[in-house]
Amino acid sequence: MMEININPRQLYKGCIQAAVTHAVAAGMYPELNYEHSWDGINYCMNDSQGCRAAITFHNEYIIAVFQDIDKVDWNTDALTFFDGAPKEIIEIAKTEALQYVLDDVDGVVKPVITAAFWGTWDKLNSVQSFDVIVENGGHIIRYQLLPYSDAMDEWSDYYNLDSKQISLIQKLFNAKMDSNGEEFILQDEEMKLLYGDLEECLVSLGELNIFMAK
Repeated sequence: MMEININPRQLYKGCIQAAVTHAVAAGMYPELNYEHSWDGINYCMNDSQGCRAAITFHNEYIIAVFQDIDKVDWNTDALTFFDGAPKEIIEIAKTEALQYVLDDVDGVVKPVITAAFWGTWDKLNSVQSFDVIVENGGHIIRYQLLPYSDAMDEWSDYYNLDSKQISLIQKLFNAKMDSNGEEFILQDEEMKLLYGDLEECLVSLGELNIFMAK
């Protein structure tokens, strides 16, 4: 087990930024609606190229698991990636993050992963080095680990965002980070910046507790 060089709070901010950006752009690219999602305390990603991830943001712990289909050893027990982890983290991993990487292996449904890390909001650990994590699925969160402006440049290119959308994303990101779990209600001028299939945007925004005014 070793400490890895990922700032837990930066990771959380990066995942919020990614999810907000995806939600704003989802109407323009409904075929990509599965790439980012929030389910309670879990953030999930799927890059449609055989890699997926789930990160649990518990109030005390952070747990991330990755599955790269090209690197999978179907006979490896997912819990071997948690050797040395506290019992509390293992139990949370079983009921949260690992539930998003289940596969049917010879008739048995079980979590299948190729990399993982875990820890607290102060530091993160793994049985793998950071480089090995990246090589085994961790590359899927590369933008989430960047400073906000650098990540925004990458997401803007990916989704072909305009300046008004980028400003909306900044506003929603700030609101989400300051909300303490409270709902954020979109105003008419903000709704106009949700291009394309509005329902796709609203579904993803709703996962972040951001809603359209009734």
